[in-house]
Amino acid sequence: MTRTLIHAVFATVALGCAAFVAYDWTRLQHAARVNQAIAAASVASGDPHRSAADDAPQILLARATALSKAGAYDAAARLYEGLIHEHPDDLGRTAMFDLGNMYLREGKGDGAGHGVKSLAMIGEAKARYRLLLRAAPDDWDARYNLERALWLAPETPTALEEPDVKEQHNVKVRDPESKDLP
Repeated sequence: MTRTLIHAVFATVALGCAAFVAYDWTRLQHAARVNQAIAAASVASGDPHRSAADDAPQILLARATALSKAGAYDAAARLYEGLIHEHPDDLGRTAMFDLGNMYLREGKGDGAGHGVKSLAMIGEAKARYRLLLRAAPDDWDARYNLERALWLAPETPTALEEPDVKEQHNVKVRDPESKDLP
């Protein structure tokens, strides 16, 4: 009886291990397919609406990043926004961070007559970083990039006149013979 019980326990453990191996094998195969698709994703062959329903979200994120680097900001923004709305988890936060970075890069772009668009893009970047920080307050990269965006386009009005130094240092001291002290 004990020998049969030991064999049954061993068989159950072996089947459990086989199930874990099968699960990990399918995940490994899926990751290999996703990595292959990401490597094949390029802007030249990548219409953002090509097979969006069949693509894995990681592939869409890679395609949006490739479009962003190639300068196709509108198509990249549509892909990023779709990922943000469909995946509020880590992938959506990554898409939001990348979208903020794209807006910040676009806002810092060089060129004459770029001022108004630049401020609008930096404002969009700040909005994305703030949304990301509401979802993940411990994201230090988003904090740094928000601070950088605020440095590029401050939100507080600067004083046009220098404050009077005498007014700043004019301190009034109470009379030592004050009657209201105990």
